[in-house]
Amino acid sequence: MRCLFRFYPAACLVVLATAAFALSGCGKSDSGGGTSSGAKQASGMEGAAQDAAFAEVKKHWSKAADGWITARNSGTSFAAVRFIREMRDLTVEGVRAADLTEADKMNGLEWAGEVSFKQSPCREAGDQGILLDGLANVTVFRQRGQWTQWVDFQPERVQIQKAKRNWQVHQDTWLLRGSIPGADDFANAGVK
Repeated sequence: MRCLFRFYPAACLVVLATAAFALSGCGKSDSGGGTSSGAKQASGMEGAAQDAAFAEVKKHWSKAADGWITARNSGTSFAAVRFIREMRDLTVEGVRAADLTEADKMNGLEWAGEVSFKQSPCREAGDQGILLDGLANVTVFRQRGQWTQWVDFQPERVQIQKAKRNWQVHQDTWLLRGSIPGADDFANAGVK
């Protein structure tokens, strides 16, 4: 063994550096956890980010017998396209912290990152249109009076940051574009 160290010091250094990097990780968290299905909860800042993101999602989705439901209007004020969307489950898959720069910290940013949600079956009912805005792996047309078929869908990640002790969630994301459905939303969709 001593012979190898004597003749190949650079190779030994590379092996040790690689082992040290592999054991240390890259300093980012990818904490799993779920808030809707009882999966494990992240801890520390990642846990607080997960809780804040899920609290914001719950302002737009309500729990129902078959999953979580939101009301959407993808049209305009002149030509509304109203429908309801149902996800079978809304469970946090992971939390990933972003690297903060010195300027970020000087500007009061304490934490920034994203919360991802697990893939889950999804369906819609309401005004005519394409299921999931055409983002599904199949093309299914939505109509009034009946639910579309269920399709597996991966929601986009929710961007979140903590600045000056307050959590801020980026609102222009797939999970946050709807609202809690009311009786008129169900009546328009023609489903219960």
